[in-house]
Amino acid sequence: MEIRQLGSAGPAVSRFALGAMTFGGDTDEATAHEMLDAYVEAGGTLIDTADNYGGGVSERIVGRWLNSRPGMRERVLVATKGRFGYPGASLTPAYLRGAIDAGLSRLGVDHVDLYQLHGPDDEHRVDEIVDFLAEIVTAGKARHVGVSNFAGWQVAKLARLLAERGGPPLVSQQIQYNLLARAVEWEVVPAGVDAGVGTLLYGPLAQGWLTGKYRRDQEPPEGTRVAQAGEQTSEAWHRRNTDDVWDVIDALRDVAHAHGVTPGQAALAWVADRPGVTAPIVGARTVAQLRESLGAATLRLDERATARLTEVSAPVTPNYPYQMIERISGWHG
Repeated sequence: MEIRQLGSAGPAVSRFALGAMTFGGDTDEATAHEMLDAYVEAGGTLIDTADNYGGGVSERIVGRWLNSRPGMRERVLVATKGRFGYPGASLTPAYLRGAIDAGLSRLGVDHVDLYQLHGPDDEHRVDEIVDFLAEIVTAGKARHVGVSNFAGWQVAKLARLLAERGGPPLVSQQIQYNLLARAVEWEVVPAGVDAGVGTLLYGPLAQGWLTGKYRRDQEPPEGTRVAQAGEQTSEAWHRRNTDDVWDVIDALRDVAHAHGVTPGQAALAWVADRPGVTAPIVGARTVAQLRESLGAATLRLDERATARLTEVSAPVTPNYPYQMIERISGWHG
């Protein structure tokens, strides 16, 4: 699997990361361990979890796998996140100190390779956490730091404050990005590129919509993620059962057929090579699903296919300020 650098100052990571959100929920421990083995066998090097995945169970499963595989801790990078899911959750240093210590304990390690703030906190200023991030790197609890779900201006501000105060560089942002969710191209991805921050992206298959399993105007099968999605979620059937979405999926099926791959693999290849992207995070409920996604690890779409998918999935540009900026400078995200 191709190796890429995470941001201008981060570690080298594989083209695909492995997401452990399902571990301890839809995926039992034995299956999770099999998935982790399959990922490493395919050349993967970055495992992403969070303290609130399964109420901490995901971290425990990853930790037990690491400890049962001699030499594996030196072979893979472990990333976790803190911010949600527990009483008093916030971005205050007092809360985060307890969160990272608890995460390290569940993982059974003395440090993580990447510690990420899982989301912003409107009640607390971004600059309040600069000293905390410096503290955990100096203490050896985290080798690198990043954020997830932050706005572009927050990424830019935090990266600047860390640099001004001599803290560790911000090496990553983790965001949702796929053929059906491209609004991050207007501000979030460019802010990261400008700040030297690498982009890890979750939801590269749009919660299953880009796998090809769903059909136009046919209710999703029982037991699928879309069928179980809440009314307010982005993947809910009533939100995405539109002609624009089906046009993207139809084009994706055509591109996949022409390349002899599945629609999901084509979708992963497209987003993995988008400007500013370091690594999509692939997740799965089963080993078979994971192996299918990993089949895209070396896939490159041809120029014509890439252009077709980029054009058909282009989001409508908001009138202001983006349409005006495009007219003035030709900038388009």
